[in-house]
Amino acid sequence: MVEEAKEKTSTESNTSSEEKKVAHPITQVQVTQQKPQVSAAVPPRAVVSPAPRPTPTVAAPATRPPPPQMVGRRNFVKALVTIAAVLSIVPFVPWGSFLSSSVGNAGSYKRQKVVIDAKSVYGAAAGQVVNVNDLNTFPPDSHWVITYPSSGDATLDAQNPDTFVKYELIRLPAGALGGDTKNASAFVAFSKVCVHLWCSPNYNPDPAHQQYECPCHGSIYEVPEGLAKYGPAAQQDAPTNAIPMLTLTADPNGDLNVEIPLWDVEHNGVLGYGRDYLSYRNYIKPAALGGS
Repeated sequence: MVEEAKEKTSTESNTSSEEKKVAHPITQVQVTQQKPQVSAAVPPRAVVSPAPRPTPTVAAPATRPPPPQMVGRRNFVKALVTIAAVLSIVPFVPWGSFLSSSVGNAGSYKRQKVVIDAKSVYGAAAGQVVNVNDLNTFPPDSHWVITYPSSGDATLDAQNPDTFVKYELIRLPAGALGGDTKNASAFVAFSKVCVHLWCSPNYNPDPAHQQYECPCHGSIYEVPEGLAKYGPAAQQDAPTNAIPMLTLTADPNGDLNVEIPLWDVEHNGVLGYGRDYLSYRNYIKPAALGGS
Protein backbone atom coordinates (compact mmCIF):
# COMPACT_ATOMS: atom_id res chain seq x y z
CA MET A 1 0.00 0.00 0.00
CA VAL A 2 2.78 2.26 0.94
CA GLU A 3 4.63 1.40 -2.22
CA GLU A 4 1.55 1.94 -4.34
CA ALA A 5 1.10 5.24 -2.69
CA LYS A 6 4.73 6.15 -3.41
CA GLU A 7 4.44 5.02 -6.96
CA LYS A 8 1.24 6.92 -7.34
CA THR A 9 2.76 9.93 -5.76
CA SER A 10 5.84 9.53 -7.86
CA THR A 11 3.78 9.06 -10.96
CA GLU A 12 1.70 12.14 -10.20
CA SER A 13 4.86 14.00 -9.43
CA ASN A 14 6.41 12.93 -12.69
CA THR A 15 3.25 13.67 -14.52
CA SER A 16 3.01 17.10 -12.95
CA SER A 17 6.63 17.72 -13.71
CA GLU A 18 6.16 16.64 -17.32
CA GLU A 19 3.08 18.77 -17.61
CA LYS A 20 5.06 21.63 -16.26
CA LYS A 21 7.88 20.89 -18.66
CA VAL A 22 5.48 20.64 -21.54
CA ALA A 23 3.39 23.59 -20.55
CA HIS A 24 6.28 25.92 -20.10
CA PRO A 25 7.70 25.65 -23.62
CA ILE A 26 4.23 26.16 -25.04
CA THR A 27 3.85 29.17 -22.88
CA GLN A 28 7.19 30.40 -24.01
CA VAL A 29 6.30 29.77 -27.61
CA GLN A 30 3.06 31.49 -27.14
CA VAL A 31 4.72 34.41 -25.45
CA THR A 32 7.50 34.39 -27.94
CA GLN A 33 4.97 34.37 -30.72
CA GLN A 34 2.92 37.06 -29.08
CA LYS A 35 5.79 39.38 -28.24
CA PRO A 36 6.56 40.23 -31.82
CA GLN A 37 2.91 41.02 -32.23
CA VAL A 38 3.08 43.49 -29.40
CA SER A 39 6.60 44.83 -29.59
CA ALA A 40 7.24 44.54 -33.35
CA ALA A 41 3.78 45.43 -34.45
CA VAL A 42 3.79 47.98 -37.32
CA PRO A 43 2.14 51.08 -36.08
CA PRO A 44 -0.80 52.15 -38.14
CA ARG A 45 0.08 54.61 -40.88
CA ALA A 46 -0.76 58.12 -40.09
CA VAL A 47 -3.31 59.55 -42.46
CA VAL A 48 -1.56 62.40 -44.22
CA SER A 49 -3.97 64.90 -45.61
CA PRO A 50 -2.76 66.67 -48.78
CA ALA A 51 -1.64 70.19 -48.21
CA PRO A 52 -4.39 72.60 -49.12
CA ARG A 53 -3.85 74.33 -52.49
CA PRO A 54 -3.03 77.97 -52.17
CA THR A 55 -5.96 80.13 -52.99
CA PRO A 56 -5.06 82.48 -55.87
CA THR A 57 -5.05 86.07 -54.90
CA VAL A 58 -7.55 87.99 -56.96
CA ALA A 59 -6.50 91.57 -57.43
CA ALA A 60 -9.13 94.12 -56.86
CA PRO A 61 -10.53 95.33 -60.18
CA ALA A 62 -8.93 98.54 -61.34
CA THR A 63 -11.15 101.51 -61.49
CA ARG A 64 -12.36 101.90 -65.05
CA PRO A 65 -11.97 105.29 -66.64
CA PRO A 66 -15.18 107.06 -67.47
CA PRO A 67 -16.51 106.39 -70.97
CA PRO A 68 -15.32 108.88 -73.60
CA GLN A 69 -17.52 111.84 -74.10
CA MET A 70 -19.42 112.24 -77.34
CA VAL A 71 -17.43 115.38 -78.06
CA GLY A 72 -14.23 113.33 -78.14
CA ARG A 73 -15.78 110.90 -80.57
CA ARG A 74 -16.91 113.67 -82.84
CA ASN A 75 -13.44 115.17 -82.80
CA PHE A 76 -11.97 111.78 -83.67
CA VAL A 77 -14.32 111.40 -86.62
CA LYS A 78 -13.47 114.91 -87.77
CA ALA A 79 -9.79 114.05 -87.57
CA LEU A 80 -10.31 110.97 -89.73
CA VAL A 81 -12.21 112.98 -92.31
CA THR A 82 -9.46 115.60 -92.35
CA ILE A 83 -6.75 112.96 -92.79
CA ALA A 84 -8.73 111.33 -95.60
CA ALA A 85 -9.03 114.69 -97.33
CA VAL A 86 -5.32 115.31 -96.97
CA LEU A 87 -4.42 111.87 -98.31
CA SER A 88 -6.74 112.36 -101.27
CA ILE A 89 -4.66 115.32 -102.48
CA VAL A 90 -1.16 114.26 -101.48
CA PRO A 91 -0.37 112.78 -104.95
CA PHE A 92 -1.27 116.10 -106.56
CA VAL A 93 -0.19 118.82 -104.15
CA PRO A 94 3.05 118.75 -102.09
CA TRP A 95 1.31 119.09 -98.73
CA GLY A 96 4.50 119.70 -96.81
CA SER A 97 5.58 122.64 -98.95
CA PHE A 98 2.34 124.52 -99.51
CA LEU A 99 2.61 126.22 -96.11
CA SER A 100 5.58 128.17 -97.41
CA SER A 101 3.96 128.90 -100.75
CA SER A 102 2.17 132.02 -101.87
CA VAL A 103 1.81 133.67 -98.47
CA GLY A 104 5.42 133.02 -97.52
CA ASN A 105 6.67 134.38 -100.84
CA ALA A 106 4.46 137.47 -100.84
CA GLY A 107 7.51 139.72 -100.62
CA SER A 108 8.88 138.31 -103.88
CA TYR A 109 5.82 139.14 -105.97
CA LYS A 110 6.84 141.51 -108.71
CA ARG A 111 6.32 142.21 -112.35
CA GLN A 112 8.20 139.54 -114.26
CA LYS A 113 8.47 138.14 -117.75
CA VAL A 114 6.56 134.95 -118.45
CA VAL A 115 9.07 132.10 -118.91
CA ILE A 116 8.03 128.51 -119.64
CA ASP A 117 9.41 125.93 -117.20
CA ALA A 118 12.40 124.20 -118.81
CA LYS A 119 10.87 120.77 -119.41
CA SER A 120 11.57 118.72 -122.50
CA VAL A 121 7.86 118.04 -123.04
CA TYR A 122 7.46 121.67 -124.07
CA GLY A 123 9.85 121.32 -127.00
CA ALA A 124 11.08 124.63 -128.43
CA ALA A 125 9.06 126.60 -125.86
CA ALA A 126 10.90 125.11 -122.85
CA GLY A 127 12.75 127.78 -120.90
CA GLN A 128 11.72 130.53 -123.34
CA VAL A 129 10.25 133.97 -122.69
CA VAL A 130 6.75 134.00 -124.17
CA ASN A 131 6.24 136.45 -127.02
CA VAL A 132 2.71 137.12 -128.19
CA ASN A 133 3.88 137.56 -131.79
CA ASP A 134 5.41 134.08 -132.02
CA LEU A 135 2.63 131.83 -133.26
CA ASN A 136 5.04 129.01 -134.11
CA THR A 137 6.66 128.49 -130.72
CA PHE A 138 3.48 129.42 -128.88
CA PRO A 139 0.62 128.35 -131.16
CA PRO A 140 -3.09 128.77 -130.36
CA ASP A 141 -4.80 126.07 -128.28
CA SER A 142 -1.54 125.16 -126.55
CA HIS A 143 -0.58 125.11 -122.88
CA TRP A 144 2.53 125.12 -120.67
CA VAL A 145 3.38 125.45 -116.97
CA ILE A 146 5.00 128.59 -115.62
CA THR A 147 6.30 129.46 -112.16
CA TYR A 148 5.34 132.66 -110.36
CA PRO A 149 7.18 134.06 -108.58
CA SER A 150 10.13 132.69 -110.53
CA SER A 151 13.55 131.85 -109.16
CA GLY A 152 15.06 133.43 -112.29
CA ASP A 153 16.22 130.03 -113.53
CA ALA A 154 13.79 128.11 -115.74
CA THR A 155 15.50 124.80 -114.95
CA LEU A 156 15.20 125.32 -111.19
CA ASP A 157 11.61 126.44 -111.65
CA ALA A 158 10.86 123.19 -113.48
CA GLN A 159 12.15 121.25 -110.46
CA ASN A 160 10.05 123.19 -107.98
CA PRO A 161 7.25 120.87 -106.74
CA ASP A 162 5.25 123.63 -105.03
CA THR A 163 1.91 123.65 -106.83
CA PHE A 164 0.98 126.97 -105.25
CA VAL A 165 3.52 128.79 -107.42
CA LYS A 166 2.52 126.94 -110.60
CA TYR A 167 0.15 128.24 -113.26
CA GLU A 168 -1.17 126.77 -116.48
CA LEU A 169 -0.48 129.24 -119.26
CA ILE A 170 -2.96 128.69 -122.07
CA ARG A 171 -2.93 130.29 -125.49
CA LEU A 172 -6.61 130.30 -126.32
CA PRO A 173 -7.99 128.55 -129.39
CA ALA A 174 -8.05 130.65 -132.54
CA GLY A 175 -11.21 132.29 -133.80
CA ALA A 176 -13.85 133.44 -131.36
CA LEU A 177 -11.56 133.09 -128.33
CA GLY A 178 -8.82 135.10 -130.04
CA GLY A 179 -5.86 132.83 -129.51
CA ASP A 180 -4.45 133.92 -132.84
CA THR A 181 -4.37 137.59 -131.92
CA LYS A 182 -1.02 139.12 -131.08
CA ASN A 183 -1.70 140.59 -127.69
CA ALA A 184 -1.84 139.51 -124.07
CA SER A 185 -5.60 138.81 -124.26
CA ALA A 186 -4.73 135.69 -126.30
CA PHE A 187 -3.42 134.11 -123.08
CA VAL A 188 -4.80 133.18 -119.67
CA ALA A 189 -2.89 131.79 -116.67
CA PHE A 190 -4.92 129.61 -114.28
CA SER A 191 -3.75 128.50 -110.84
CA LYS A 192 -2.71 124.83 -110.69
CA VAL A 193 -4.62 124.47 -107.40
CA CYS A 194 -8.25 123.40 -107.77
CA VAL A 195 -10.72 125.25 -105.54
CA HIS A 196 -12.40 121.97 -104.58
CA LEU A 197 -9.77 119.86 -102.82
CA TRP A 198 -6.54 121.40 -104.14
CA CYS A 199 -5.78 118.82 -106.80
CA SER A 200 -3.93 119.98 -109.92
CA PRO A 201 -6.07 120.66 -113.01
CA ASN A 202 -4.81 120.64 -116.61
CA TYR A 203 -5.95 122.23 -119.84
CA ASN A 204 -7.48 119.80 -122.34
CA PRO A 205 -6.97 121.16 -125.90
CA ASP A 206 -9.11 118.52 -127.59
CA PRO A 207 -11.68 120.28 -129.81
CA ALA A 208 -14.47 118.50 -127.92
CA HIS A 209 -13.13 119.92 -124.62
CA GLN A 210 -10.94 123.03 -124.70
CA GLN A 211 -11.47 123.46 -120.99
CA TYR A 212 -9.57 123.30 -117.70
CA GLU A 213 -10.16 119.89 -116.09
CA CYS A 214 -9.37 118.50 -112.65
CA PRO A 215 -8.48 114.77 -112.76
CA CYS A 216 -9.39 114.11 -109.12
CA HIS A 217 -13.10 114.70 -108.83
CA GLY A 218 -14.12 116.00 -112.23
CA SER A 219 -14.36 119.73 -111.68
CA ILE A 220 -14.30 121.53 -115.03
CA TYR A 221 -13.59 125.23 -115.56
CA GLU A 222 -14.57 127.30 -118.55
CA VAL A 223 -11.91 128.92 -120.67
CA PRO A 224 -11.15 131.82 -120.55
CA GLU A 225 -13.35 132.94 -117.61
CA GLY A 226 -12.21 130.19 -115.25
CA LEU A 227 -15.70 129.64 -113.84
CA ALA A 228 -16.46 126.07 -112.74
CA LYS A 229 -19.32 124.65 -114.82
CA TYR A 230 -19.24 120.94 -113.91
CA GLY A 231 -18.20 118.83 -110.96
CA PRO A 232 -18.04 119.59 -107.23
CA ALA A 233 -16.37 122.98 -107.71
CA ALA A 234 -19.42 124.11 -109.70
CA GLN A 235 -21.62 123.25 -106.68
CA GLN A 236 -19.68 125.53 -104.35
CA ASP A 237 -20.77 129.05 -103.53
CA ALA A 238 -18.87 132.01 -104.94
CA PRO A 239 -16.03 132.80 -104.77
CA THR A 240 -15.03 129.15 -104.40
CA ASN A 241 -16.44 128.31 -107.83
CA ALA A 242 -13.87 130.15 -109.95
CA ILE A 243 -10.15 129.42 -110.32
CA PRO A 244 -7.63 132.18 -109.41
CA MET A 245 -5.79 133.77 -112.36
CA LEU A 246 -2.76 135.93 -113.07
CA THR A 247 -2.94 139.32 -114.74
CA LEU A 248 -0.99 139.27 -118.02
CA THR A 249 0.22 142.16 -120.16
CA ALA A 250 2.54 142.49 -123.15
CA ASP A 251 5.31 145.04 -123.52
CA PRO A 252 6.05 146.88 -126.80
CA ASN A 253 8.30 144.01 -127.93
CA GLY A 254 5.48 141.54 -127.44
CA ASP A 255 7.03 139.82 -124.43
CA LEU A 256 4.39 138.58 -122.03
CA ASN A 257 4.55 139.77 -118.40
CA VAL A 258 2.89 138.90 -115.11
CA GLU A 259 1.67 141.97 -113.29
CA ILE A 260 1.89 142.06 -109.50
CA PRO A 261 -1.29 140.25 -108.44
CA LEU A 262 -3.88 141.52 -106.01
CA TRP A 263 -4.75 138.42 -104.00
CA ASP A 264 -8.40 139.00 -103.19
CA VAL A 265 -11.62 137.68 -104.65
CA GLU A 266 -12.28 140.85 -106.65
CA HIS A 267 -9.05 140.66 -108.63
CA ASN A 268 -6.74 137.64 -108.95
CA GLY A 269 -8.44 135.51 -106.32
CA VAL A 270 -7.06 133.57 -103.36
CA LEU A 271 -4.97 130.49 -104.14
CA GLY A 272 -6.85 127.34 -103.25
CA TYR A 273 -9.95 129.37 -102.44
CA GLY A 274 -11.17 131.14 -105.57
CA ARG A 275 -12.30 134.51 -106.90
CA ASP A 276 -15.27 136.39 -108.28
CA TYR A 277 -15.63 135.10 -111.85
CA LEU A 278 -16.54 138.63 -113.02
CA SER A 279 -13.02 139.71 -112.14
CA TYR A 280 -11.85 138.25 -115.45
CA ARG A 281 -14.11 140.58 -117.41
CA ASN A 282 -13.75 143.57 -115.12
CA TYR A 283 -10.05 143.42 -114.27
CA ILE A 284 -7.89 140.72 -115.87
CA LYS A 285 -9.00 140.98 -119.53
CA PRO A 286 -9.09 144.79 -119.59
CA ALA A 287 -5.50 144.81 -118.28
CA ALA A 288 -4.46 142.39 -121.04
CA LEU A 289 -6.07 144.53 -123.72
CA GLY A 290 -4.61 147.72 -122.35
CA GLY A 291 -1.12 146.27 -122.35
CA SER A 292 -1.15 145.16 -125.97
